[in-house]
Amino acid sequence: MEKDLNAKLEEAGRKKTASTKIDARLVGNIAPYAGLVLVVVVFAILTKGALLSVSNLQGMSSTVILTAMCAIGAVFVFGAGYFDMSIGGAVCLAAVLGAQAMIATGSFFVGFLAVLAVSIVLALLKSILAAYVNVPFFIFTIILSSIFSALVLVLMGNETTIYLRNAVKPLREFNFTEMSIISVVVLAAFFIFCVVVFKFTPLGLKAKNMGGNIISAKQSGIDTVKTTVKVFIMSALGVALAAFLLLLRTRTASASTAGTVGTDVMVALVLGGMPLSGGPRTKISAGLVGAVTITVLNSGLAILGLTTGQIQIARGLVFIVVVLVSSLSYRSKLLPR
Repeated sequence: MEKDLNAKLEEAGRKKTASTKIDARLVGNIAPYAGLVLVVVVFAILTKGALLSVSNLQGMSSTVILTAMCAIGAVFVFGAGYFDMSIGGAVCLAAVLGAQAMIATGSFFVGFLAVLAVSIVLALLKSILAAYVNVPFFIFTIILSSIFSALVLVLMGNETTIYLRNAVKPLREFNFTEMSIISVVVLAAFFIFCVVVFKFTPLGLKAKNMGGNIISAKQSGIDTVKTTVKVFIMSALGVALAAFLLLLRTRTASASTAGTVGTDVMVALVLGGMPLSGGPRTKISAGLVGAVTITVLNSGLAILGLTTGQIQIARGLVFIVVVLVSSLSYRSKLLPR
């Protein structure tokens, strides 16, 4: 009789634990979308509808595309446990070299090849440092970001801004509607491509295993060097597409191009529901949802009249709060690295 009672109690305990896990997972999946809706509603009220005006939505759409491209690609890198703070610098350097190639040849195609080549070379450099040098990777990316900025200044010389209108042959200009269609199609295609690669190829699983615990990943037979190179190449594709679309839209490049993208990507991933330490909770949707959320947040704060410094402070506070809250659920469950 007592054994039957104990068995029933154990079974009830298992069911309760399973139910708690399911509820926690459900809340974790819904939270980023609920956060996005909350941000939109709050700032729509505070700005008296200015946030959702046609002109502001048009401006936000361009920013969302740029941030989302970089953030979706960065999911692979952050998911594998690499904290990359040089993404904004990479976009800037790729855009400047791509603009110079377009001006010299009068060809969008050549410009895109230049942007892609630069992005991939930078990705290979970062992957080698990440895979072979036993120093915290984020330290390298801080230094690399400064190096990229310095290279841009050297390449531009006495020029402060590069204009595509100075190309040897006239380059076609796209109106807002054409540019919107191109941007949305490219973003949708890249998002679907990344989802397929992340969910239906071994790369996604390997990246999450590395982010969870790289020692266990090595012991399970994962080639961490090859996986590292691949995740950085995926991030490079996002950087290249972002830089190229930025050139098509603005038709200029300068040392300040994509200046806040690096920070925006980092905050976007957290707001999208992904831990920056990577691991099992990594998901491609975090890049897209987070990009929309951080763009709405930035735009709403700007409309309210906050200065650049005040906006940075507000973003930092939001970032810290989200990281602290999310870390309560996953940090204690991570194995030691």
